[in-house]
Amino acid sequence: MALFKTLRDLLKVPKKEFGLCMVVSEQEGAEIWVDNKPTPFVTPRMIAVPLNEDVKIEVRFTGHHSHMAIVRAPQKLSYYYCNLQRIPLRLIRNEIDNFASI
Repeated sequence: MALFKTLRDLLKVPKKEFGLCMVVSEQEGAEIWVDNKPTPFVTPRMIAVPLNEDVKIEVRFTGHHSHMAIVRAPQKLSYYYCNLQRIPLRLIRNEIDNFASI
C-alpha cells in the first residue's frame, strides 16, 4: 500500500520551484503588486516568485508614477530596483470651487 503525503504526490503534479526576488525602490514604503494583484508588502521587501516564469511586478507610491516590469527569475535569488518618478504638481490660478467651504 502506497502512502502519499499530499494530493500533488498522488497526482504526480510537478512541484513548482520558487525563488526570492528583492524588490527595492528609491522611495521606501511603496506598494508591491504582483500580477495585477495587491500584496500586503511594501518596499524594500523580498517576495517569492516562481522560477523561469514571467511575473509582472508593479511598484506604486502616492504622488509618483507607478513602475512596472516583467521579471523572470532564472536563479533562486534575484533583484528588482526602481526609482519612481514624481508627478509634477501644477498651480491653478483664478479658479475657485464655489462649493468649497472653509
